[in-house]
Amino acid sequence: RCGVVAVTSMNLIDVESIVANIMLGDSVRSSRLVEQKSEQNAEITAFQALNTSLLSVASAADAISGSTSWVPASVSSSDSSVASAYATAGAVSGASPYPITVDRLSGGDPATAQISYTKDGVATTATSTSNTFQDLADFPGLVITVSSTGGPVTLTPAATVSTDAATMVSTAKALVTALNSSLALITTQTSETGDLDTNYLPRSISQQLLNTAWDSNTLASLSDAGIELTRLGTFTFTEATLTSALSGASAEEVIGQVAAFAARVEEVTNAATSVTGSIAREINTRQSRVSDLTDRITEMTLRMAKREELLTIYYAELNAKIQALQNQQTYLKTQLDVHVKALTANR
Repeated sequence: RCGVVAVTSMNLIDVESIVANIMLGDSVRSSRLVEQKSEQNAEITAFQALNTSLLSVASAADAISGSTSWVPASVSSSDSSVASAYATAGAVSGASPYPITVDRLSGGDPATAQISYTKDGVATTATSTSNTFQDLADFPGLVITVSSTGGPVTLTPAATVSTDAATMVSTAKALVTALNSSLALITTQTSETGDLDTNYLPRSISQQLLNTAWDSNTLASLSDAGIELTRLGTFTFTEATLTSALSGASAEEVIGQVAAFAARVEEVTNAATSVTGSIAREINTRQSRVSDLTDRITEMTLRMAKREELLTIYYAELNAKIQALQNQQTYLKTQLDVHVKALTANR
């Protein structure tokens, strides 16, 4: 502390020791800033590794959801002047959805477009704020555009491009492998010793990836395609199950189901890894903190160096004054001794 002055055996203050003790508090604060910067850099590295891993998942998912081997290349319409459609992941090749009737177009009164169809003997309607209908549970994978009122119109996804089962099994396996790799990485990063142990985002992404096993509309299981969840929070894939399904009567349904699964996975990974995605935001936040901490460390280092210099000068001068006083004390003592001896001799 500033009020404590160290004294050597020669009765001179230890300047170096005093200055070091005074600077100790500043050194602790500086070390803490350096530690915080290191923690932020470690988290940035961890998020970058997670981003890279999820990009691999997205690539594996796109190999399915963007392939005509898994997604019908086109959709035929019995009357394209009334309605047409194109297929996305989840559409079942050759399976005609319910014939639709276009009741009205958007922009009128009411402003919403409406289509109607009969499902299991029950009249059903769907509305849209535009003339495009998508994400309809009864028309999986189809994006429908209506052009005029009329109908009924039958929309039929074309057959997928012929691909051997081995190739399709391989792409499905690659997706499951990539998923498990990312899930394992998240488990490591969020463990007690992980760099993201207190961060919520990786856990959220993990749960979202696991939730892709179910269709939000039908809660369909992927077990027919050999893809299942385990109690440990990972995916398993049985190649023989998918191989058998691809040669069975329900092959197109299984193909559509796997493609829809890949699309759901891709949606999660894209939301996390895009340039404006959740991981990018976390990285940008920490990079800003690192920049701020770097400036604070630099400023504090300069301030500490200046303070140490001033303290060294102050205590060096104090040391010199003590030395001068000691010299004066020695001189006076010598003079006193001389006078005492003289007085003694004159008696």
